[in-house]
Amino acid sequence: MTAPAAPAADSAAGELRARLLARIRDRGPLRFDEFMEQALYAPGLGYYERGAAVFGADGDFVTAPGLGGLFARCLAEFCARARAGGGGDAIAEYGPGDGRLAADLMDALGEPPARYVLIERAAGLRARQQRELAARTPPAAWSPALPDGFAGVVLANEFLDAHPARCYEVVGGGVRERVVGAADGTLAWELAEAPDLAAAAAVAHAGAGGLPAPGYRSELRPDAHRGWLEEVAGRLRRGFVVLIDYGYPRREYYHPERRAGTLRAHAGQRVAPDPLAAAGRQDLSVDVDFTAAAETAAALGLEVLLFTTQAGFLLEYGVLEHAAGAGDELGRLARRGELETLLHPERMGERFRALVLGRGVELELPRGVCPDHRNRL
Repeated sequence: MTAPAAPAADSAAGELRARLLARIRDRGPLRFDEFMEQALYAPGLGYYERGAAVFGADGDFVTAPGLGGLFARCLAEFCARARAGGGGDAIAEYGPGDGRLAADLMDALGEPPARYVLIERAAGLRARQQRELAARTPPAAWSPALPDGFAGVVLANEFLDAHPARCYEVVGGGVRERVVGAADGTLAWELAEAPDLAAAAAVAHAGAGGLPAPGYRSELRPDAHRGWLEEVAGRLRRGFVVLIDYGYPRREYYHPERRAGTLRAHAGQRVAPDPLAAAGRQDLSVDVDFTAAAETAAALGLEVLLFTTQAGFLLEYGVLEHAAGAGDELGRLARRGELETLLHPERMGERFRALVLGRGVELELPRGVCPDHRNRL
């Protein structure tokens, strides 16, 4: 059972809701990407800015690093091979959450990286990361952006799904944008004309047989994470970019049978019923269109080296061998549960995908078991 919210959290949520309603009253409905930006990142009020425990059993959801150390050990093997192959001796992590992945990754590396850079925009999360990593040697460093001329591995685990997206619905006359308005003092969905979004939706659905029947809802990021990828492409001199997130290639993302879209809210380890309720008190996420991300990356000069499932990536970089190292029976049981969550197709194994980009490097697949699904992009 979820514990009652603290009074301070209730107060912050009330203040954010009041601000959003005032903005709608004065200027009209908000696009959902504008609402999502405020709900997650409004200074002092947004979900990731409030400093609460959002990850793990005591938070609202569990990520792969929070299950145990296997995920980090596989990434450590990837980073070690990248370093040995001349891919650079530094690691940068975007959206490092509570700092658990950074801590476990540095523990798992036999030789520490030349530097470990964390890039976190949310002040509340940044403070938690600094507490988690305070005693590390060499110390982790925080930066507002990827350092210029970076050579090494750039990690982004469950990062792109938190990038704000726009929502739409197919109606009898075509596509309308789902925007956030107000009704009886509460936030509520409305439909609005949006020719630019309608054009983008037509392109997205072209490979899946055209627009679905009325009632279909989904989401788009028309800029396909361009601002972030421009930063990475502009500052990465040599190395890899590893994106792991839940999402689909475009034909699967916009399949007519996926009628409810991918927008989700999480609170108290459950999917919350209303993404507009409790702004600032629940997580919001939208799946990644990996085709769009890969196309944008390639247009910016990054090479698309691999697209696969999370299970395939982890198996390639030794997850079974790492799991076999657990000593006692209790450890083996814990590893078994961790493995099931990470690899099972109906849990994280195929629900999450891995996209590996690079510049000036070749990708080594040591075990040769990783399926390459770039032809699905």
